[in-house]
Amino acid sequence: MSQLTLNAAFKIEADIEVPLQVHEGKAIFNVPSGKLIDHKGNAVIGELVSPSGDWLEIQPSGTMNLNIRDAFKLEDGHNLLATITGRSVPNEVVVPKMESGSLVSGDEMYFVLSLLMETDSDKYRWVNDRVFLGQMTEFTMPSEGPGAISYDVFVIGYETSSISL
Repeated sequence: MSQLTLNAAFKIEADIEVPLQVHEGKAIFNVPSGKLIDHKGNAVIGELVSPSGDWLEIQPSGTMNLNIRDAFKLEDGHNLLATITGRSVPNEVVVPKMESGSLVSGDEMYFVLSLLMETDSDKYRWVNDRVFLGQMTEFTMPSEGPGAISYDVFVIGYETSSISL
């Protein structure tokens, strides 16, 4: 039987703008800037570039379905696309904070992401063959001004008797 493991890989920090409200249950957030940070050395290895954005759909329960595309220019000159889906579940503690544009920490709500990454960079080509999970660490909903989000990204690995990733 194989054993799944989670290993810290990256941190993503991004600025988010006041959303374009499509209708009550759907909004689109422009993500104008941000960073892809290596977990081990805490070095910036990529700068977020346009087009990048977050399409948010709110379920009747209040749970938010996230559909995010973040594009990065890597340190080696290549590009990386992160295709991100996930769920964010606001609660009675964070809803007032979100409405006022106050800081929400990752331990205050369920906010989990699934990431697939693509690049033609030789240095980062390994990301093409892995699945990643993310967990929000800090979030400020843009209200009258810009907001920000950061999340830790973990690579999912597994070990079997014949393969070690």
